[in-house]
Amino acid sequence: MKIKLVLTGLAVAGLAVSSAVAAPPAGKGKPETTGAGCKPKIAVVLKGTLASTPGALATALSVNVTSGNRWGRAYVKATQPASIGVDPNTTKVRRQGKKTLGDLLKDDRVLVQARVCKADLKDDVTPALTASKVIAHPAKAAKDEQEGEQEDE
Repeated sequence: MKIKLVLTGLAVAGLAVSSAVAAPPAGKGKPETTGAGCKPKIAVVLKGTLASTPGALATALSVNVTSGNRWGRAYVKATQPASIGVDPNTTKVRRQGKKTLGDLLKDDRVLVQARVCKADLKDDVTPALTASKVIAHPAKAAKDEQEGEQEDE
């Protein structure tokens, strides 16, 4: 009688341990922290000027980054110009009513928004970015030109 009770107890304990140790099925459980489909993703916001004029079918923008949000600070310290990927099908572009990459010009002031895995930004690493939104404004006129215009008046 005691042997049956002990054996039953061991069997129940063995089942409990095996179910607790088993890994969740593929696609279930916690999401990855790096790579495709990672969580959490955060927004990297960069401000700067375009280093060159991208074409209508461009796959990247060259940006001289001058400032950024907390997550974009590593890109400010990195070598300039920074290369930021763009996808003509998913990247939203805005420049005074114009909406294509071909409308952007060299020296335009830009604000670039991209989403990247939080874990990929550890230790000031600068992972490749793909812009989700690019907002551009024409370059500011140089002070010399403004002063010359005032003298002419």
